[in-house]
Amino acid sequence: MRNCPECESLSQVFESKQTGYFAARSAVLYQISTEFAAKQQVDMERARNDMEEHLSVCSFAAEVRI
Repeated sequence: MRNCPECESLSQVFESKQTGYFAARSAVLYQISTEFAAKQQVDMERARNDMEEHLSVCSFAAEVRI
């Protein structure tokens, strides 16, 4: 996975979205409105799906699984 720039990029995007979601969940705003946290969760899940979709076809990731 480290040899594939797209894997690395998608992983970084997912980690960033995940951090944003966790921050939104712990924020004082969450107590007032869950809408922001819900949007952050959707963004995080989209990033996870993009990463998993790429990993399923990535030749570098296939080498790691073998």
